[in-house]
Amino acid sequence: MSAGDDLDQQYLEFVADTVDVFGRFPHLEPLRHFIFRELLVQRRSIGLKDEMKYVMQRAWQSTKASPAKEQSDVLIWLESSREVIVDALLPIYQELISRRVNVQLVSYGGPSNLPSSAMQFQHRPNVFPPAWAKPAWEHLCRIYQRLQHDGLYRSFAHTCAVAEGFFSTAQRTLDVVRPKVVLCAATNFIGGAAVTMTSRWKGSRPILLQHGMTQAFYTPLISEYMVTWGSSSNDTLANLGVPINRLLPLGSPRHDSMRPPVNGEVRQAFLRSLALPDRPTFVFFSNGNDLLRNGEAPIECAAWLEEAAADNRDWLNVVVRLHPNEDGRIYKDCRYLSVTKVVPDLASTLGGCDVVGSLCSTVLYDALLYEKPVLQFHRHGWPDLADNWKNNYALRIMSSAHLTKVLRSLKPRSDDYRDIVREQQRKISAVFANRGSAGKAIADYVIQNI
Repeated sequence: MSAGDDLDQQYLEFVADTVDVFGRFPHLEPLRHFIFRELLVQRRSIGLKDEMKYVMQRAWQSTKASPAKEQSDVLIWLESSREVIVDALLPIYQELISRRVNVQLVSYGGPSNLPSSAMQFQHRPNVFPPAWAKPAWEHLCRIYQRLQHDGLYRSFAHTCAVAEGFFSTAQRTLDVVRPKVVLCAATNFIGGAAVTMTSRWKGSRPILLQHGMTQAFYTPLISEYMVTWGSSSNDTLANLGVPINRLLPLGSPRHDSMRPPVNGEVRQAFLRSLALPDRPTFVFFSNGNDLLRNGEAPIECAAWLEEAAADNRDWLNVVVRLHPNEDGRIYKDCRYLSVTKVVPDLASTLGGCDVVGSLCSTVLYDALLYEKPVLQFHRHGWPDLADNWKNNYALRIMSSAHLTKVLRSLKPRSDDYRDIVREQQRKISAVFANRGSAGKAIADYVIQNI
């Protein structure tokens, strides 16, 4: 890896450099992102004391056995309570159930309001690292000599023990359920990767559903197929080396219900929820959750927003909505921004505002469905985190002064506002295939393969 490259490029080089080691040691797959980010980039090691503590924790950790379930044609793996994951998978579950398909929903860290038939996945890490850990580490160290550090190996070995526990429980689960198709929305999570690999070895057909913006960290594709939102996502993934014949542009169930409000009540409720005056409102969806990948760009975005909000405070509301994993510290000195996180909800926010912007949030696509102008912040020299502006799905913003100029031209009901919305709407079919009925289209495909 080249130190001067941005994180995405470093990751792509890591994937290319380690093809052989992941081929020889397929049980490494759930550790792919951990090895890259935690060990290679951040060099997070553990000492002897921590190693002993982790061994004792693993030895004493007890779990209730996951309830055995009957055979089902489809297994849906749900590994998060975040709406981008849950709302990608649950509509498929509901659609299949409505068609009397045998489906087993398996939750690992999912929301609490799942159907009672959902199986709670509970695993126990191995006490000691598996036999493959040491030779896999030696192979990695031959590629990256800077990994040769006892503390890094201890961290690696601990995570191998955790992963092997996932594999053991996943194998027992699939032995009982014996699904023909396994659906998952994230294989960059340790559980999703373990379940996907196990389903391949067991002869099931693993299918990954896109849950967010396509990017380098969603490669390589370890599922047999990936269901994408549309042809624009296929193009991005194909440019990252994913074979186009393994990409299925069937749409996004999460977006089926997203549409612009039919009256002004949503807008008024949105403004009241944030105690904002009745005037044009720009909402910026922040990406300050991952400064390792996003660099200084989110901090510069905060400065642009504050300056634009201050300069236009007589006629404009500027709202920042934090990422679910963001603490808001980069906005602590911003006096003219209204900062929020989960309230109001996403639909109310997109329906109630007038213009939407972000650095690389999924909302750059979401907002198209609400027929709002979309702005993507991207200054020369920033890492290429999303290519929406290059494909005319968003207007590029390059400075604070440029932001003010664009916002003034996009006052609601202006000609520029209507022109931008019309132009972005012309391209929406490339972003979202089967708009409004993606859940049915994906269910059709699953049923054809069971």
